[in-house]
Amino acid sequence: MQKLISKLAKAYPNLEVKAGDRFQFTPPATLFYAEKTDYANNEAKLLLLHELGHYLIGETDYSSDIELLEIEAKAWAEAKKLCAKYSVKYDEDFAEDRLDSYRNYLHEASLCKVCQLSGYQDGHGLYHCPLCGATWQQKTPPM
Repeated sequence: MQKLISKLAKAYPNLEVKAGDRFQFTPPATLFYAEKTDYANNEAKLLLLHELGHYLIGETDYSSDIELLEIEAKAWAEAKKLCAKYSVKYDEDFAEDRLDSYRNYLHEASLCKVCQLSGYQDGHGLYHCPLCGATWQQKTPPM
């Protein structure tokens, strides 16, 4: 893992790569990696490359949960490209499991709190039920 971190620090001098509690990209240019993790070595590398993917695609703002899922999918697609460049084995199942956490969140978030019908989210993050007219704001998405 340290070799990969060193390579990334050299390849992206404008990006600050440092230890943290979890794998996370923080705009404008800080990439955190978890020093202590339960992930296997390859999974940790994939998470690091995924977070680098966020930096490379340059998309961090979103106004709806579906846009967040789209950004996450783009970052995983970028990670897949980076795997070849940095000799990391891409694990499609692992990436899909991580995306599933966002898909599951999106499904749960869209369920009306009154009648359980799937609602829709407007550009301000407020969900609306087309059946009963209820509105609700969803909690924080997964990280």
